[in-house]
Amino acid sequence: MDLRDQWNRLLPHAQPLGDDLLARYAEQHRHYHDQQHLSEVLTTVDDLAEYADDADTVRLAAWFHDAIYDPQADPGENEEVSAQLAELELAAYGVDADRVAEIGRLVRLTAKHDCAADDRNGAVLCDADLRILSLPKPRYDEYAAGIRQEYGHVTDRDFARGRMSFLQALSETRLYATPRGHEEWERPARENLTREVEALGPRAARPIGGLIPVIYFGAALGAVVASSVLLGRGLGAAAKWPADPSDVSGFPVWAPIAGTAVAAALTCAWFRRTQRRLVTVPAIVFAAVGLIAIGVCWWRWPAAQPGAAMSERWPYLLIASAALVLAGALLALALRLRLAPAYAQAPPRWVGVGATAVCGALLAWVVVSAGEPFVQARLETANTVSTTTTIQPTQQPVQLDGTLAWSREVPATGAITGTAGGVAELRSDGVVMSDAATGQIRWRYSRADVQDAASSGSRGLVVSADGQVIAAHLPRAQEPAGVKLPTYAVLDAVSGKVLTEVDSDGTALAVDSDQLLVAEGNFVVSHGVSSPTHWRAQVRCNVTQGALVGDQAVVVDACAGNGAVVRGLDLKTGAQKWEVSLGARIDLSAELDPSTWVGELVSVPDTREVSGLIWTGAAGGTLYQWSVDTSSGNLLWTSPVPGTPRPRLGSSSCDAQLAATHASLVLITCRTGNDSGQPQTYDVSASSPADGTPQWHHLLQVPPKLQHPEYPRDGFGLLPDGRVVTLMPQANGSCSPVLIGSNGIQARPILAGSNTQPVARSEVVTCDKPAVTVAAARPIFSDGARLFALN
Repeated sequence: MDLRDQWNRLLPHAQPLGDDLLARYAEQHRHYHDQQHLSEVLTTVDDLAEYADDADTVRLAAWFHDAIYDPQADPGENEEVSAQLAELELAAYGVDADRVAEIGRLVRLTAKHDCAADDRNGAVLCDADLRILSLPKPRYDEYAAGIRQEYGHVTDRDFARGRMSFLQALSETRLYATPRGHEEWERPARENLTREVEALGPRAARPIGGLIPVIYFGAALGAVVASSVLLGRGLGAAAKWPADPSDVSGFPVWAPIAGTAVAAALTCAWFRRTQRRLVTVPAIVFAAVGLIAIGVCWWRWPAAQPGAAMSERWPYLLIASAALVLAGALLALALRLRLAPAYAQAPPRWVGVGATAVCGALLAWVVVSAGEPFVQARLETANTVSTTTTIQPTQQPVQLDGTLAWSREVPATGAITGTAGGVAELRSDGVVMSDAATGQIRWRYSRADVQDAASSGSRGLVVSADGQVIAAHLPRAQEPAGVKLPTYAVLDAVSGKVLTEVDSDGTALAVDSDQLLVAEGNFVVSHGVSSPTHWRAQVRCNVTQGALVGDQAVVVDACAGNGAVVRGLDLKTGAQKWEVSLGARIDLSAELDPSTWVGELVSVPDTREVSGLIWTGAAGGTLYQWSVDTSSGNLLWTSPVPGTPRPRLGSSSCDAQLAATHASLVLITCRTGNDSGQPQTYDVSASSPADGTPQWHHLLQVPPKLQHPEYPRDGFGLLPDGRVVTLMPQANGSCSPVLIGSNGIQARPILAGSNTQPVARSEVVTCDKPAVTVAAARPIFSDGARLFALN
């Protein structure tokens, strides 16, 4: 039965409408949605008539479902106007209103073919409309070619992408709703869809779309190689660090060789396009092994042990495991993209191999480079012991009557210094803070990977002007390969909280709550403490001294000859604000290293004045004291120091100590020229910060066993009232504190206090190498075996 006869059977009184519909399906722009398509749909409706509630209603809907067809219309627009045409024309020919409404609904349903489960009429019409998908290959290819002709106004690439999107969305759901359609037509339809999608892939891909999976593949290989390198570093590290040379097996070269071999094998499998499982299985294995290894590392992660440092083995193994998981994920993603039609067009082999090599090398470098900071952070965390306290430092009145306030034995100590939190001891592995009034340990900071920090002496502890912040130097005997551990720890003196840790090969000059000032040759570096502020300023000569005064960093840089300059640098940027040339006012010496003849630099409390020392060879050798106003950058005064002290010239020389109170600049230095084995003369003097006018001056006889260069720096403490305290042997053989000030030199024999232990009796205190500091206005002493304080 031809189409005209079929129409006349449905609506014999509406022949003109049938002629109009046949004319519509014969339009020249139709290459698939034509009379053949209409005939196939009607035939299929006949085959599925048993599943419909009203087969004739479905047939009428089939006649109208593509009655109006414009390839350039928006999605769903053709179905909507076709449904409106059906509703208008059929109503005019007297078709029942309910039937007209059902026909309009069915026509609109063909826009998305999403009929409900109980929609029998809709299921038959949708299956009939999609019947073309399951027809034999020649007819399907004819249908696909017809669709392409209808969309001749669209470029090949845009058509391929749009067509692929339509077919992929269609294949994600059940194609046929009727039982017969699902059983008989579903499989051949999906085979046709897959075949067309694969054919459209190369046309849908971007010009370099095939490079995208290659890039991911190269990145996966880079992660594999990086994991093998990190694995080698982990296996080559000693189980404990620092380690004896015999415990270090060395880097196992087989690890990166094996990783490179695996990467090469995967590359061959990828570019030869061998079986898919040759890439899928390694991706699964990498991810699984990596996740298991991460769990093992987490489970076996060494617990912190006092005095034992964790080596870099476990951090390296953990990051190697994470890199292996990354390799598995990237490999799976690369394979998934490669199988996607949009990326299936492989680039030329030489381009693919080149891109793989570049991406692999880049990611391997990134992962290995990122692994070192990770290892560094883990080592810092694992090897640092920082215990803090919530009690505040106790403040008790100090009478300085010689009564022993407290005493306790300690390990051999390095430097001690007074802070707002008490007295800080520099020990071989870190810092211990004790309460100045009771001697109770308030907090400690130690690093198991630090060795012999106490050897830095008094220069190993830098305290802020207000005593609230302390910077400790943490030298290391050895360091893991490629890992930079901190050399300075900046700590809150009261609580022991770690404010920051800094890695620098320079020398700390000054610190406060905002920055740590470090000298690195002729560079001054400011490391942020409470803020990220960081700057690096270059000056002419090597920087030897520095101080923080208000909003400035005041530094002294010196070269041989007369090249000594005091500079004021802006604390926010490091820009120079002013400079004062000391060589222009003082005839400096060229016979000593500048680090020796430029002496101590101090700031006067609550002023903008800094004062320092500098030595010159003029007149047989003279030490000058000078002062600069940092608000204007002017040299206020210079004054020669009596006694012609000479710095670091032979065993009888010493490092002068300069300290400041609100009212005095106190200088302690030694005279040269004494006979070997005889007492040495020390000058202890005070001058006015305003103009250098002398206030008092005393000569102190120092016995031979105390004559070493660091004694003026380590062995004297400045009390808030301007008096100086030290520890010296007496004529009766005892070792007693000595007070020096405007009233002269006064010994204070140690008197046992009511709360002290018998071990603190004065006769057991030695003066072999004393260290003295002041904390909470209380003198604190160390004789190398014990700490003790006086009331």
